[in-house]
Amino acid sequence: MLPLCAALLLAVMSGGPALAQRVPEPPGVQGTVLGKTDGAPVLSAEVRVPRTGGRVRTDERGTFRVAAAVGDSLIVRALGFAELRTVVQSGTPVLRLVALATVLPVFTTTMGQRVIRASESPRSVTVIGREELDAVAAVSANQLLRQLPGLQELPAPPSKTSISIRGFDDSRVLVLVDGEPVAGALIESRDIGRLSTIATERVEVTKGPASVEFGSDALGGVINIVQAAPTQRLTFDALAREGGLGRQESSAGVSQTVGKFGYRVNGGWRQSDRVTGYNAIGSTFNRIYDLRADVRYALTERWSLRLDLQGSQERQRFPVDAAFNGFIDNRGGQGFAEVRGSLFGGNIRARAFAQRFGYQYRQSRGLLPIKGSADSLEQQERQGRYLLSYTKVVGRHAIDLGVQRSHRTLVAPRKVTGDSADEQVTEAFARDSWTLGALLMTAGARYTSSTLWGSSTNPSFGLAWQTSPRVRLRTNVARGFRAPGFKEIRYTFTNPAGGYTLSGNPDLLPESSWSTSLGGTWAPSTRLSIDVEGYRNDVSGLVDWRYEGDNAAGFQSYRYVNVARARTQGVETNARVNAGATEVTLGYDFLRARDLNSGLPLSRRASHTARLRVAREWGIRQGLSTDASVRYTGNAPLVGIPSGAPITGPFSTESGVIGRQGALLSVDAQLRLAMTSELEVSGGVNNLLDQQPNLWTPAFARQFYAGLRWRWSAAP
Repeated sequence: MLPLCAALLLAVMSGGPALAQRVPEPPGVQGTVLGKTDGAPVLSAEVRVPRTGGRVRTDERGTFRVAAAVGDSLIVRALGFAELRTVVQSGTPVLRLVALATVLPVFTTTMGQRVIRASESPRSVTVIGREELDAVAAVSANQLLRQLPGLQELPAPPSKTSISIRGFDDSRVLVLVDGEPVAGALIESRDIGRLSTIATERVEVTKGPASVEFGSDALGGVINIVQAAPTQRLTFDALAREGGLGRQESSAGVSQTVGKFGYRVNGGWRQSDRVTGYNAIGSTFNRIYDLRADVRYALTERWSLRLDLQGSQERQRFPVDAAFNGFIDNRGGQGFAEVRGSLFGGNIRARAFAQRFGYQYRQSRGLLPIKGSADSLEQQERQGRYLLSYTKVVGRHAIDLGVQRSHRTLVAPRKVTGDSADEQVTEAFARDSWTLGALLMTAGARYTSSTLWGSSTNPSFGLAWQTSPRVRLRTNVARGFRAPGFKEIRYTFTNPAGGYTLSGNPDLLPESSWSTSLGGTWAPSTRLSIDVEGYRNDVSGLVDWRYEGDNAAGFQSYRYVNVARARTQGVETNARVNAGATEVTLGYDFLRARDLNSGLPLSRRASHTARLRVAREWGIRQGLSTDASVRYTGNAPLVGIPSGAPITGPFSTESGVIGRQGALLSVDAQLRLAMTSELEVSGGVNNLLDQQPNLWTPAFARQFYAGLRWRWSAAP
């Protein structure tokens, strides 16, 4: 793949044989179709000339060429937009379409790292923009995502937290940054609270299986953190914030585009006196440093190059018992190089991605770890991915094709058989999106083959129907999968004190799910929209442990097997009201999640979640804005683990439902005031009522904070 990427880049920079034998362009009109509000290209818009009956479709850059002349009429139609009738004023017209209120004016990433509009997909996708991210003062991804109805933050004490989507969390929710996997998955050290929001443009949340688009781990859904592009003008920005529970954070960045070259560099750090699982004042501590860099260069008018780098370092401290503190140190870095442009009548993208991550656990009686203590052997993971994708508009069809090759290595001394394990993964995918009048239909599939666990094929089908400018209906059927991890296949762990051994299973198969959804949006005006969707996920082959008898040493022997089944189903609703300077959103989700083997509910999954958010720009003082939200998460069952299981913890001595996690009603608010055009002050509170329900983690204690933001841009 790397030689192929290099050959593509060389062909672009040298002009290639196609440029040496340039064919004269036919006469006519060569124009561009853009969204009126966002200015972004509209793919597969139909442009028709009534005088001649000629019609064409726009490509991924929104461009078209049609046999027409100045003075001719044009009719432009695209799903999700109002029809446009106009007269050609020049040979290179720019046509701007007005989006319908039934489709949110947001973008999301799909297969092959292609960015599409919400109107081009029948999937349920929530996009959180930079404005809302600032409004909740979220410095990490979990602080932002737990705000959304239907998404629940589930802790994994002592030091991790994950987000549940439609009842599934941890390894069954795929977390990405710019379409690439975050570090820690191979070691099973996933922690969404580790992910910074600096330089973030938006966060995309896809609900339901998305294995056709992204591959393994997307059973419950996908979270994709998208970084902002370089600014057009030289821009400096800095932020400092301090608050209760030891909260301190700061960040700084610079961004600019000069001619064909653009760059963005951002760095920051944050710390607090709390980690996910404990409220031990004086013992708990968390600090993270982050660095992100993005460089983009226009090679030619049709070809571009992007280089992206990021790194982080984290220290966590928490009490292990009355005498010792535990310490976790995480260090990681990743980046990709991507070239994209027009080739063979379509658009091609080639990307090479590399990642490194290290995890180390130590202990001490003090506030600093002791070298060589506890389980101090560092675990490491390395990953390389190479992608080649192609998009082409053929009549009413927008076709995506691609292949991806990955190489993954886990180094875990004394934990994985042979101390290390390798995996080669080959993937091929295809998707067709076509329009027929007011209908959008999609069909796709992805084939995945691994040297570690075998292969899996996953299809998806979708349909969206714009019944009128005010109503849009959608449905989607998809199959998802989660590949068994290195530890589930190659892991061998013995606990002499507990008297058991837990072994991996090389015969494990991927977990799989089928998901169906049906929903719609009603928007009687640009000020009001109401969205409702029902869904059901059936998951089989879930990996669980099984007792195999006693071994020669007298220890109980357990092994991972594909035995568990689960079902989640529910209804998601959301209403938006835009009344001038005030925006109100109200969401409610109902979830029913059950283990089909035992008949018990899934632990800590609340049936009811809701959120009311009110954001307002105040006219009494220019630059004054407020944001307030009320979040409700209903009580949830706690399911115990039977005595003798190869897991220890507060709920490992009983079976069945052993208690209830209390309901949480959290009130969050923030006020921001622009003192000058460059300087903004802010203040706010999280969990104003100081709600700390039974068996919730103490990270939800009340927290006041204050911040100062400075942003300067050069004059145009």
